Amino acid sequence: NNIAKWDGTSWSALGSGTDAEVTALAVDGNGNLYAGGSFSSAGGVSANNVAKWDGTSWCAVGSGTDAEVTALAVDGNGSLYAGGSFSSAGGMSANNIAKWDGTSWSALGSGVDVGVTALALDNGGNVYALPAPNGLESPDCVAKWDGTTWSELFLGLTATITALAVDNSGQLYAGVYVYEDSDPFLSVTYIAKWDGVAWSGLDI
Repeated sequence: NNIAKWDGTSWSALGSGTDAEVTALAVDGNGNLYAGGSFSSAGGVSANNVAKWDGTSWCAVGSGTDAEVTALAVDGNGSLYAGGSFSSAGGMSANNIAKWDGTSWSALGSGVDVGVTALALDNGGNVYALPAPNGLESPDCVAKWDGTTWSELFLGLTATITALAVDNSGQLYAGVYVYEDSDPFLSVTYIAKWDGVAWSGLDI
């Protein structure tokens, strides 16, 4: 039900799964799997939009969030970050992004004004969040949380950022779709790299 495991040879269920769709996954250093989505239960246990599978059974992650989770990431300390279209996590006000430390949920400052569709973490403790399209506007920046404040990493061109990733050295990469002359047939898809100061493009 909505989630499965491939062991290299065959598929298997994760208990009884979830009661609605799963849209995000992340694994911690202990092998625990976190699933996010728009469900209300996992393995028959009440779980609001986020749940943990320990290899044997499902459990809730606190009281979860009040709306869909669409992105998950785990840091080196095992803390879980969740992004989505919610306004609270664990009963606490949290605008579209929140952190679970294993015991409780907390907000990341004032959060992000629109939903979050992707998350990435670097080894310096920075959290990168990709805002969802806002009406007709496509996301042309990445929101960065340094543990204290939010800032925006703007591309500086007409484009849509579609994906985020951080490599082992802490380098941030973004998948980008660039519109040329407002003609989709003249568009360019490439990977952009953030060096801490500015973006540069790697054509693909």
